[in-house]
Amino acid sequence: MAVMEILDYEHQLILQVLKVARARAGRMAQAGAAAEPGGPELAAFCHHFVSQCHHGKEFLLFQCLLQKQRAYVVAPIADFQAEHNRLAQLTESLAVAWRVAAAGDAGAGKLVAGYLAEFAALMQAHIRKEDRFYMVTQNLLAEADQSTLTAAFDQFDLATLGLGGHARYCQWVYQSTALHP
Repeated sequence: MAVMEILDYEHQLILQVLKVARARAGRMAQAGAAAEPGGPELAAFCHHFVSQCHHGKEFLLFQCLLQKQRAYVVAPIADFQAEHNRLAQLTESLAVAWRVAAAGDAGAGKLVAGYLAEFAALMQAHIRKEDRFYMVTQNLLAEADQSTLTAAFDQFDLATLGLGGHARYCQWVYQSTALHP
């Protein structure tokens, strides 16, 4: 699979999870619920799969693209990295708020709902921008770049998610989105 296909596949997984996240945020905000089942798994996906693994792979791609010395890639990459940082902050806040909400604090449940909604909105807009950027920049990658990055992505998956971790998260996405539309 080519580099952009790998990232697009992961974007599609993330977008599926965002639907679940938005639905949970809406239910929690309406009901004032402290927490919903599956929260820790959702928070872990946002932190481990999105912020660490997926964004780490994009960082590797960005470094490769910056080496091509094309002026038009610099500003978008800086914007993407700033958004990655904000998304990482949101996932950390979400995890903490979810732990407090799971202990029965309804106020924390409202925070979870807010963090989920903000994360989902920012991530969806972020993915749209990246997808457009990838369409423009994919021709900058030579076959050697593709091979090097694909191998680096595999190593990155192993280092961040462990053996079989990527497949486990993919399976979790399919199960979660099928059970909780």
